[in-house]
Amino acid sequence: MDIRKANKDDIDVAWQIRKESIIAECSEHYSPEIIDLWLNGSLPANFAAELESNFYIAIVDEEIAGLGALSYKENKIYAIFVKPAFLGKGVGKKMMIFLESLAIQKGVSTVYLDSTLNAAPFYKSRGYIGEEVIKYNNPRGFIMDCIAMEKSLSTF
Repeated sequence: MDIRKANKDDIDVAWQIRKESIIAECSEHYSPEIIDLWLNGSLPANFAAELESNFYIAIVDEEIAGLGALSYKENKIYAIFVKPAFLGKGVGKKMMIFLESLAIQKGVSTVYLDSTLNAAPFYKSRGYIGEEVIKYNNPRGFIMDCIAMEKSLSTF
């Protein structure tokens, strides 16, 4: 598996993987109304700029298998999405290791994330701590339950 910086040519595939991942992984943990708000509507105007500035793409056998983002301004990992065909094959784990390594290179000692309810066990297995369910303001304009988590990178 290779990981590279995302670019504008990845926008359609990245948006599709995001949708497929939400359907495959989140539908049992969120109401149909939340899933509908999360998935429907047009591509946000700022998505291309966001993709190019903060996102990385995981490639397996020349196919985009997943994506993830790191914001240095917030010391926050977000938007980890894995194509359903690649779930359970180490794509998310390798993306997390990659993003944490980038954070360490920038001198970040603690990284934060707001986990979907379904993904919290995965993040806990990666050393993240946090149990508090928060009301997350999704950029799509609705509020959803998430779990605020963090990880000290000093022991990475």
